[in-house]
Amino acid sequence: MAKKAKKKAAKKVLKKKAAKKAVKKGGKNTAAKKKTAKKKGKRTTLYSSKGKKLYAVRNADGSFKDIQTYQRAHAADMRQTSAAEASTEATAG
Repeated sequence: MAKKAKKKAAKKVLKKKAAKKAVKKGGKNTAAKKKTAKKKGKRTTLYSSKGKKLYAVRNADGSFKDIQTYQRAHAADMRQTSAAEASTEATAG
């Protein structure tokens, strides 16, 4: 039991150190970034039988949630304005 408690305490210390490092590097905690990335869904690049590039997003169970051509996905991404862009436009203009 004492060994398990020591291991848990050591893991907590490592997590705290990692969080502090992340704050020093870029401001936000990496754990928070990972949570938001999971919500959005990671895109996997595939190719269709015709050779077109595809983006596929998977569910938690591994099945495909959404499959979209690269061309359509890229166009949708370009239509959106990121928070960083919006803040620079607001300060510049």
